[in-house]
Amino acid sequence: MSDRHIFNDHTTLVARSLRGLVAAHPRLSLIPSLRVVYRAEHDRAKVSLICGGGSGHEPGTVGFVGAGLLTAAVAGDVFASPSAKQVMGAIKAVPSDKGVILIITNYTGDNLHFGLAKLMAQSQGIDNVEIVVVGDDVSVPHSRGKMVGRRCLAGVILECKIMGAASEASMPFQPLVALGRSLSANMGSVCMALDHCHVPGRSGEFAQIPAGRIEIGLGLHNETGVYNIAQPAPEDLIHQILELILRQDDPERSFVRFADGDELVLFVNNQGGMSALEMGAVVDEALVQLEARGIVPLRIFNGVFMGSMNMPGISISLLNLTNVAADTGVSVPQLIEFIDAPHAATAWPATEHIWPVPKGLAARSRTDKFTEVAAEEKAAVPVGPELAGNAAAIQRALTTAAADVVALEPALTKWDTIVGDGDCGETCENGGKAVLEAVKNGLGRSGDLVALFRELTEIIDEACGGTLGAIFSIFLAGLTTALMDEAAATPQPAVDAALFGRVALAALDTLGQRTAAREGHRTVMDALIPFARVLAETADLDAAAAASRKGGEATATLTAKLGRAAYVGDRTDTVMPPDPGAMAFVAVAEGIAKAFHK
Repeated sequence: MSDRHIFNDHTTLVARSLRGLVAAHPRLSLIPSLRVVYRAEHDRAKVSLICGGGSGHEPGTVGFVGAGLLTAAVAGDVFASPSAKQVMGAIKAVPSDKGVILIITNYTGDNLHFGLAKLMAQSQGIDNVEIVVVGDDVSVPHSRGKMVGRRCLAGVILECKIMGAASEASMPFQPLVALGRSLSANMGSVCMALDHCHVPGRSGEFAQIPAGRIEIGLGLHNETGVYNIAQPAPEDLIHQILELILRQDDPERSFVRFADGDELVLFVNNQGGMSALEMGAVVDEALVQLEARGIVPLRIFNGVFMGSMNMPGISISLLNLTNVAADTGVSVPQLIEFIDAPHAATAWPATEHIWPVPKGLAARSRTDKFTEVAAEEKAAVPVGPELAGNAAAIQRALTTAAADVVALEPALTKWDTIVGDGDCGETCENGGKAVLEAVKNGLGRSGDLVALFRELTEIIDEACGGTLGAIFSIFLAGLTTALMDEAAATPQPAVDAALFGRVALAALDTLGQRTAAREGHRTVMDALIPFARVLAETADLDAAAAASRKGGEATATLTAKLGRAAYVGDRTDTVMPPDPGAMAFVAVAEGIAKAFHK
């Protein structure tokens, strides 16, 4: 892989890239602090469409904001989902009288954060918010991905184009939701790569694909492919990809129905590192083979739509318009009109209506374009009941646990380069450093446990991001609610290990409503659940921490059922480490126990 970059600090790269994008396109505006790109002239009489996800996939979703396509997009860190707070900022930036649809890529972190944002919106009186989950990958077999569903590849961008044009044509809210879900169900995509990509500023520990070999069935975030094979001839490679999409007699991979005479769209995506010269040849070979099967696509697209940094690879998608028409009642000619409809997005192949810029927008200065949306008045947080704890002990536990997580970063990063996208160590380090800074600024000083966990939830949600940040944030929110119930009791309970055992179990119930992860699924739950259970049973912090470590280390022998590791499969060429998220929680549990020994 190439590890040479102009900008080697990915922590500032996302913000600078967004500023550059918006500066060059007068119809876009930016909320810098939330990394939300939105239409400067959005029409609230139309359904608002918001998409988003990790950065590193450019043009990704931010490149497809504009009239006739997305109303707003939310950018997370590189390969990490945006926080619920960011998504809420987008919802408020593009209000709609008809409703808001969150188009999300089917990855755990996006499901959690966008789902939490929907709940937050509803709690603030924004009722007409719905989620359309897009999963178009057909390379991972049913049996391996049955709990998480199909992950998302570049087909999401074609879906956004069709939904965006339908919204612009004033399609009502519920039919538009149904159209989005049908588009996802009737799209098949497969990704392949000659090598993995490299993220600026991260170590080169990602596994490389050896010379002479390729991988088929990769995700968008450097996940290992389903197949690692000797590089075939181009004709054989395209044949294998089309077979995975089109075969109807494979019970493990026949996700989309295809029949003779179906009308299709061919969508070829550059993963970021292929030359335009080769991409043209890929399209040509795909068309030769499709025509040999009696398939002549109604529309053909070729370009960088949803990349993976500098990955030298491609994805091929086929959308079955015939099935979508049968599902939704929207005719194939109407679907084609949506695909061909004019737009003002920066990255979709050009049509019209981009220039000239309306006089009002042209008069805006560059500084004006980077101003925040009018600040919302923060609702006063109800004081509620208080529950007093030992302030010194609380701050000592926070400091010890956070410092231990920060120290574990190299190991977490190493493990996650094998089973994920390599960002777990950095995510956890960010969370640990944020907690240390907050303690320095007074977190926990009052001794009020309810206030502590309420603030801690916000800190972790904003600092961590990604799936693990969402899991920890929801667990902490559950702890806060359970502590409020305990504080309201008469008389108030003693603040001891038994109390924390009870509230930890209650928080697990809350978390269980938002994720399907359980013990044995090779996730953070393998360390978190034993900790809470043993603490509730024994009121012994040392025993609970020991149970957490036992569960975390045991993940090395488990097959992942959820998260990105679920797509890696049983690889005989890789020694699997323990789950990084589980080991991060082990560090937290042992840090707390260690602090109370003092």
